[in-house]
Amino acid sequence: MENLLDRIFPPKYDFFAMLSEQAQMNAQGVNALFNWLMDASAIESSALRQELKAADDIRMELEKKLIDAFTTPFDRGDIYSISIGMNKVIEYAESTLLSMQAYEMTANQVIVGMVAILKEGTDQFAQAVACLKANPVQTESYIAQIRQTHDQIEQFYREAMSAVFKSDNPMEALRQREVYHHIKDASAFLDSAVDILHKIVVRLT
Repeated sequence: MENLLDRIFPPKYDFFAMLSEQAQMNAQGVNALFNWLMDASAIESSALRQELKAADDIRMELEKKLIDAFTTPFDRGDIYSISIGMNKVIEYAESTLLSMQAYEMTANQVIVGMVAILKEGTDQFAQAVACLKANPVQTESYIAQIRQTHDQIEQFYREAMSAVFKSDNPMEALRQREVYHHIKDASAFLDSAVDILHKIVVRLT
C-alpha cells in the first residue's frame, strides 16, 4: 500500500536529507563545544551558536514541510520526534558552554571526558542517519555503539557526582553538578533519538 501511495503521490520533500543535515549540524555543534573546552576561544563559542541556529532552522523548516507533506518515507511522528531529540542535544551542548562561562569555570577532566564521549556519539549518529535512506542495515550497525556512549557518560556522571558530594566546597560542587548534568541530559536526548532511529530502521528493513 505504501509503495502504491508513493507512485500515486510521490514524496514532495526529502526528509532523509533534512534529518541527515540536522544530524550533521548537531555533530558539528558538539565538536565546537569540545574544541572550546580545549581552547576557550570566542571563535569556538561563536561556532557552537552558529551550529545551533543552523540546526534549529533545519528543524523548523522540517516541521513546516512535515505538515505540508501528503506522504512521508516513514511515520511522520517518528520524523518529528527524532528531529526534536536531536535539537535538544545541541541545546544542552550550548547550555554547557553558557553555564561554564556564567560560573567562570574552566574545563576539568570530567567535563572534557564526558563531552569527548558525547562527541563520539553525535559523530556516529550523523553517520548513521546519513546512510539511512540508502542502507538502513548499515545504520543499524551504529546503534549499539551510540548507545554505548550513553552508558559511558552515565558511568562518568555517577563517578563524578560521588566525588562532588565529598567536596568541602559546596558552591563549587553546585557549579560542577550543574554542568555535568547538562552534558548528561544531552546524552539522554541522544539516546532517545537513537531509540527512534532504531524503530525507523526496523520498519525500513
